[in-house]
Amino acid sequence: MSNVSTDGRQRAPQASSELTWKGAQALGRVHALNERCIELLAQLARADRRSDLAIVNQHRNLWRGLSAITRKRAAGTPFLLMDLHSQDADWWHSVKDPRPSRRRKMVLRAAFTGKIAGELTRETLMLAWSTVAVDRGAASIMLGMSPAVSGIIAGLAPQDVERIAARHSAHLQPRWVDLPAFWGKLLAAARDGDEKALHEIHLHGAQLIGSELLPLIDGRSV
Repeated sequence: MSNVSTDGRQRAPQASSELTWKGAQALGRVHALNERCIELLAQLARADRRSDLAIVNQHRNLWRGLSAITRKRAAGTPFLLMDLHSQDADWWHSVKDPRPSRRRKMVLRAAFTGKIAGELTRETLMLAWSTVAVDRGAASIMLGMSPAVSGIIAGLAPQDVERIAARHSAHLQPRWVDLPAFWGKLLAAARDGDEKALHEIHLHGAQLIGSELLPLIDGRSV
């Protein structure tokens, strides 16, 4: 289609909805949730007592030194920095059933507690639920979600989302809680405003998610 009007003047190109990534709208919500996660972890670091999380204990000075600008910078990853069994279809099959089950995975340590834990879990679940309804590929990329888990979450009713958030908030964890080095690099790059280092850590995170999902895809496209 020509970009020249009938009177000979140049017309501005029109954006095509077909070229707009359907998951783009969710990215802002990812960043907002990331920022809340980072602030809560920073609060744990500022507390006098030792945390159960190695990512907090090993980088306590970095966490304590985060400014609002630095937190926002660190939160700008293209993936969610929290995880709720995004690759564990068995767990999701279990909690989808409203009846109590002894088979449900126990939590050894809850990263977030109290009212805020329930709120974060609900917001994370609502993000996952709305994202898989629009673009399951985006759910894989941004939430690290396997196709099997995406299918289960897509089938949840609104009351299921509320119930799971209320009962299982202790299962919400920082992503890669067993990789303190990742978090240290992310926080240091955000503190220094090092765009190149931030880009590298974003790529590293995307590679980690890809390596986790690859065995679960079974030849299906994400």
